[in-house]
Amino acid sequence: MPAPTLRTAVVGLLQGLENVYSTLHHPRYTLSALCDVSRRPWEWLTGERKIEDEGPEAAIFPHHIQWVKRSAAHPDFAAVEFTSDYDALLTREDIDAVILVLPDVLHREYAVKALEAGKFVLSTKPMAATVEDAFEIAAAARKHTNHFMLGFQLTYSPFTTTVLDIIASGEIGAPRVVRFDYHRGPWRPVHRRKYDEVDGAMRKEGGHWLDLFYRLSGQLPWRAISGFGALDKPENDFEFEDNGILAIDYDGFRAAHSFTYFRDPLGEKEDFLLVGEKGLIRGDLERFTVDTDAGAREVVVPSKALPELYHTGYYEMHDEFAAMALDGREPYTSWQTGLENTLTSYAAQIAVAEGRTVQRGELADIDWRQRFSDTKA
Repeated sequence: MPAPTLRTAVVGLLQGLENVYSTLHHPRYTLSALCDVSRRPWEWLTGERKIEDEGPEAAIFPHHIQWVKRSAAHPDFAAVEFTSDYDALLTREDIDAVILVLPDVLHREYAVKALEAGKFVLSTKPMAATVEDAFEIAAAARKHTNHFMLGFQLTYSPFTTTVLDIIASGEIGAPRVVRFDYHRGPWRPVHRRKYDEVDGAMRKEGGHWLDLFYRLSGQLPWRAISGFGALDKPENDFEFEDNGILAIDYDGFRAAHSFTYFRDPLGEKEDFLLVGEKGLIRGDLERFTVDTDAGAREVVVPSKALPELYHTGYYEMHDEFAAMALDGREPYTSWQTGLENTLTSYAAQIAVAEGRTVQRGELADIDWRQRFSDTKA
């Protein structure tokens, strides 16, 4: 008998096109349906409309075109159905899981509905647009064990897993300090409008790097977060920081992060440094040096599992989601990790926007470890 596959629907079809491409080419998935309020992305896939002819307002990049071409050419795509009715989708017994690639403000509604319908849920980051929405998702996820996973693909990337393996080997000793700097072009329109008053660079994208720090620390709760930030290159519809610096204090571990959104650099966008008690790791997401008393060695990070993937770790993230649903394995990016990231991003955004230090105790009313004190965390 063939091994069972995860019968999946992708909900949200712009960035969700990468999930369509990934699941069609992953042996543990059967892509059953696509769901969106607009038929336009579906018509790109069927050939009724040419994605190459879309105007600049559609925010189409070369990787979107490749995802469409590769997905449409896959032999299993002919069996995929389209619907705009999400509620009806959740009643289907031939769909086990939904992958939600939606605007932040829709995460709570769509995730909770799916969990209550008994579906497995993989939701793009952040967990939710507001802290209270995140708590509602967590409450639903607690009732349905191992049914919710948050899509922080960087934490499942070959880069992160390679670094974690080095830490586990003891080669660099206990990690003490990490620094991660990130520099890229201006924010896309969809990512530069506030959803609430505590919103901005740290909540829109910084959650990826904050999760990286959390995992490398050994999943320690942070104690204090300091930051500075500014909007130094304003545009007509730009509402939050395009550059900033952040520092985070954990118990025996420190993290630092700087970011700019001025222009796309010609070379590497990232600069990574992890210092342990016996050595350090220095480089970027594709190549780094491990430096210890035994000497220095270079590590080349394995390439993406699928050639047209844009985000590192996307295929491996889908591996983890399938393992959660089909094997019952608890994922690292569970609702607990999601809530810790929500709290960290919330505090980091305040620190950057207000140029101050935020103590964890200031946020006792939204500290999930107190609200869910009955959990193992």
